[in-house]
Amino acid sequence: MRRYSSLVLVLVLVLSFPGCMRHRSVRVSAANGSAKDSGSSASPNALSNFIQATLKISQENTAAAEDALNQLHKRRPYLAELSSRVAANGNDIDSRRLLAEAYMDEGLLTYAFQMYQEIQSVKPDDSLAELGVARLWDRWGDYGLAYQHAEHAVVLDPKSAEALEALGRVNLHRNQIDQALSAFLSAVEIKPQSASLLSNTGYLFLKRGDLPQARLYLERAVAADDSLVEARNNLGIVLARLGEPNHALEQFMSVNDPAAAFNNLGVVYLDQRRWNEAREAFRRALVLDPEHKKAQTNLAEAEAHMPRPTIINLPPFKEKNEVAAAPKKSDSHKPVAARAETGGLVTRRESRISIAYKDALDRFRGRRYTEAIDILQWLLQQYPNDILASNCEYWIGESYFGLADYKRSYAAFKRVMLYSSSTKKNDALVMMKRASLKQRRNGRTTKA
Repeated sequence: MRRYSSLVLVLVLVLSFPGCMRHRSVRVSAANGSAKDSGSSASPNALSNFIQATLKISQENTAAAEDALNQLHKRRPYLAELSSRVAANGNDIDSRRLLAEAYMDEGLLTYAFQMYQEIQSVKPDDSLAELGVARLWDRWGDYGLAYQHAEHAVVLDPKSAEALEALGRVNLHRNQIDQALSAFLSAVEIKPQSASLLSNTGYLFLKRGDLPQARLYLERAVAADDSLVEARNNLGIVLARLGEPNHALEQFMSVNDPAAAFNNLGVVYLDQRRWNEAREAFRRALVLDPEHKKAQTNLAEAEAHMPRPTIINLPPFKEKNEVAAAPKKSDSHKPVAARAETGGLVTRRESRISIAYKDALDRFRGRRYTEAIDILQWLLQQYPNDILASNCEYWIGESYFGLADYKRSYAAFKRVMLYSSSTKKNDALVMMKRASLKQRRNGRTTKA
């Protein structure tokens, strides 16, 4: 296919004779949207576009590109056959269209561009060729030219959802959100069940800050295709911003691993400057995956915005008054910190539990899982009804997970569910799923 390598020379020769060029430019009437012929002579704008196309092809029409083309024809012989048909028949539009689409999919953009140009030389008002050229300029990053061709494609075929989608994408890349949204809404009217169109429309409503409309279109997208990652993630963002973190996590977890799901939730909070919630979400992500780099970075950013902790100077512990000043029975099941805040004294027993529990967590974070399990099990034996009992069960499960003992890990997480008021239930449910999945991958079946 040496004719491609000579393309630049041909275009330069054509430019040398501008009087021979006859280019029809179409403009849209603002009043009625009808197409008008601006004349048969070449306009400065048309000539500028032609020059840009020539320069683009000259930059990319290299020996490496030609070698990639030859390799593609070897891998896919039917494309070589199509190329032979094109060379033999200058009016074979269908073969050129198939070649253009294949070349675009393979990233051979200049060859795709040549096919579309050849189609347009045979059929000047071919809307699909105009659409293809619009997509190519969009890929090349020239959004001005992409917009012109996409708009022309819509004028040629106003009922083409594909042309409207391309126009919407180009406007999005140009940061023209309202114009992009208008194009996508028009496309959805033509194809109301298209998951990708619904998803992109929802995303644009999200960018505009219209959360109810964003939710509506994203939920429709998920209903049309529940495996669409972008729709699920964007719906999770919308739900988090609407104050529904549990529903947001469900969406994030449906297309991400649990650590990434909590990280995504944290990013939403970070964007909203909700530093406490962001920090908690990133901490949960790191509990699930201590090596999660993004969560580590995001946690550091969240904590950088946190106010410095207030130092509380507690009065010295008076052993002789411990019994007399012990908290009332109604306070006996409150956490240590909560009892201190309400004026109750921290007893020696509570201090001992707190120190041991902290020691266990420090050993867990240091990956000394067996030692952490020993301390936590001792705490459960000594103080089975303490407020921290369910937390101890949870961290036993995490420690066994760290040891890759997924059967015991699953059992510990399940025991957390027996504590009706436990704050670790949601985390335990996530970890039960992970432990079960790990066991299945190891060829075993998790049993209650």
